[in-house]
Amino acid sequence: MINLILVSHSEKLATGLKELLAEMVPSIEILVAAGLEDGKIGTEVSRIEQAFSRISDDALILTDIGSATMNAEMALELYTGKHTIRFVDVPLVEGSFLAAVLSGQGQQIDQIVTALEQEYLSKEKTN
Repeated sequence: MINLILVSHSEKLATGLKELLAEMVPSIEILVAAGLEDGKIGTEVSRIEQAFSRISDDALILTDIGSATMNAEMALELYTGKHTIRFVDVPLVEGSFLAAVLSGQGQQIDQIVTALEQEYLSKEKTN
């Protein structure tokens, strides 16, 4: 099953989202790369890289805002591991929920990315 990596400025937000997703789809691996090491608000490439080192399968990264996205993209550029990791720029909570459900149904990474893009990115173009 596809792993999810939640990148947020707030560790509390990401941990709460992980808890919600685990309740809905307990079979998937969800990693949190959120907040700063001292507990403050922010994101760090090193925390995202640590999450990368713990994935057990291909993974999707979902972020909250601004520098979380920038840091996720930077971490992806540095990644040399054996699994495929993809970033999808969709709403963190809703996108994570859909990705978790689809992963739990056994869909592969490309199928999940396509579903997320169709659900969220096509709506932006029509609004």
